[in-house]
Amino acid sequence: MAEKTKNVGKGFSGRQPGFWAAAFALAMCAIAFAEHRGLLGGWRSLPFVAAATLFLFPLTKAANNRQAAAGALSPATRRYNRRMLIWSLGYVLCLGIAMTVRNYLHPQGALLWGIAVLPSVPMIFFVWTLARYVVEEEDEYLRYRQTSAALIGLALVLLAGTLWGFLETFGVAPHVPAWWVVPVWAIGLGLGQMVMTSAERRTGRT
Repeated sequence: MAEKTKNVGKGFSGRQPGFWAAAFALAMCAIAFAEHRGLLGGWRSLPFVAAATLFLFPLTKAANNRQAAAGALSPATRRYNRRMLIWSLGYVLCLGIAMTVRNYLHPQGALLWGIAVLPSVPMIFFVWTLARYVVEEEDEYLRYRQTSAALIGLALVLLAGTLWGFLETFGVAPHVPAWWVVPVWAIGLGLGQMVMTSAERRTGRT
């Protein structure tokens, strides 16, 4: 059964999930800009990436608080949020290791293949996390809510990927790396959650 609380707290611990998500995104964009300007790069970027990753901890806490206030924090949801945090940390760690090894050790052969695949390894845990949530969630509405949001994310990936693919084919848009699929899907998932929340408010469910 989902937990529900009336007060999610104020101040540092009471911020909305969107605040921490925006802080994380802005921090990563700032790091990317610094690398583009030659101020950072390789191992010099790792401490800043690690610091930006710390925003994921209050983000998870804020998400739990928000869902609890809406009566949508079931035990399965709490486990899902915790596993997503683990996946995010693992992804950033593997990406940092792979980029550092490539830039400074200049690997060849099997090692190069290994570090190229390394950032994708956490995706196995990511897919498992999604599947486990669907299996573990006993609240049918919460399961429907999460599944609907995931489908909205999938729809965004399909639409954006198809559109951009044709733009590339006709030479009017630059190439975009395939790993952008995950960030685009995550954006769609977040938008899906917002759509579901807005619909619930209109119908008076929350």
